[in-house]
Amino acid sequence: MKNRGFLFIILIAVLLICPLAATGGAKAPDKNGNEVTKTNIQDDGDSILVLSSSTKKINEIDMFEYVVGAVAAEMPPTYHSQALRAQAAVCYTYAVKKRSSPDPALGGADITDDSAVHQGYLDAAARKEKWGDKYETYEKKIEEAVKDVFGKTITYDGETITAAFHAISCGQTFSAEEVWGKDVPYLKSVTSAGDKLSPDYSSTLTLTADEFKKAFAGSGAELGGDAKKWIGEIKKTDSGYISRIVIGEKEFTGTQVREKLGLHSACFEIKCTGDEFKITVHGYGHGVGMSQYGADYMARQGSDWQEIIKHYYTGVEIK
Repeated sequence: MKNRGFLFIILIAVLLICPLAATGGAKAPDKNGNEVTKTNIQDDGDSILVLSSSTKKINEIDMFEYVVGAVAAEMPPTYHSQALRAQAAVCYTYAVKKRSSPDPALGGADITDDSAVHQGYLDAAARKEKWGDKYETYEKKIEEAVKDVFGKTITYDGETITAAFHAISCGQTFSAEEVWGKDVPYLKSVTSAGDKLSPDYSSTLTLTADEFKKAFAGSGAELGGDAKKWIGEIKKTDSGYISRIVIGEKEFTGTQVREKLGLHSACFEIKCTGDEFKITVHGYGHGVGMSQYGADYMARQGSDWQEIIKHYYTGVEIK
């Protein structure tokens, strides 16, 4: 009996010293009463609450692991190590910004893993599945990149920035004002000439007149008669993106057309031949902030991760 009592005391002590909250897979409610799965939270307690777009559950993830998974989701591991470092600093900064003022619509989470909304995240199992027999090589490469910049925040005028990024620009990035209608001093249009060398720089979409008309159904565009007359005046920004385009007597932004037609970017040319529309698109993504392909190009030309960040984000500091 004495031995059992002694073992019971030891067990209680172990549970007090190593609470479940510090182990992978533990569950606990958040302040809103939602069940939160805690994953590999380290002693420093630096973590982030991530809403899973697939399960709709909230996972509390150690911040270092989160940044590794975010970089893995957002940038090819074959990119230059300095580009990966730049991406890691961007992902960390983006996460810190979202954590400081989370959207109430996320139900207690700081951020979602939906890259169409915030930025992606792949856990270790997903990374293994994605990379297969190259998992250890890519995991080590990304972990080293994250270790080198972890805790470094990109700021402007003392405030953490919204670190927007995209895959490929059209050769020059879009300013935030051109896309979202709000002037952001560090999200200005800058050159990114290396993007034109990307094998994915250009893409083409061909639509019949009926398909084109269907895409704009309910938009207010008047698409009847001769399809060649549907496209009116087109205005472009200095960076080459479509700022305004008249379709069926109604004006749209380039971003609106991109969304309706599912184009890779708002940098495009559109031609109608007979009853068919051919749309040639340059770049991939919204075009604001850091171009990932451009970052890789700069790194291969000798730029380090800090130079890359300061090129794409005007007037920022890294702290």
